[in-house]
Amino acid sequence: MSLSPEREPLVLLVGAHRELKRHLHALVRAGRLLVLGRGDLSLATQISRALRFLAVDMPLHARDEEESLLPRLRAKLKDAQSHFAYLLEHIEKDHAELAQLHTQFDQTARKLVARIPFEGHPARKDLEPDLKLFRGQANELFNIYASHMLVEERDIFPALSIIFTPAEREDIARELAERRGYALA
Repeated sequence: MSLSPEREPLVLLVGAHRELKRHLHALVRAGRLLVLGRGDLSLATQISRALRFLAVDMPLHARDEEESLLPRLRAKLKDAQSHFAYLLEHIEKDHAELAQLHTQFDQTARKLVARIPFEGHPARKDLEPDLKLFRGQANELFNIYASHMLVEERDIFPALSIIFTPAEREDIARELAERRGYALA
């Protein structure tokens, strides 16, 4: 039995990844534009939107995986020492590392955004060293997330439709929805 998209955890989880990729690309692009001295208020708005996504949506996504998905996957493992078990552990370690990096990046980015003028373009020299730190942390987030999402989308998420019954997948989707304050229809 196939579930409707709003009840399919794979659709919800991959959808969060797509949104994350969009924000990460925007952050990396913002760093490049600021280096070129082409930052403005619209760029500051893009950075602020990405920061909100990282601060609000990504912790929810991590909870989705850590509370709803990974424990259920672990419970179905036949070999706790398998490669799949290692991948689940790796995902949890990534989440801890990313949460710490999010905090650092949020501080760096907010400091930088506060220095972008409302009109005109800031001179690159006026934004150093904040710009260098911003770019380094944005690229680090991008690289860690790229690897993390690859493992999830290639190795973990496809297992959902194989390992879990439609009822189990719907239970997971219900938990994801409840975490966001809404109920599935």
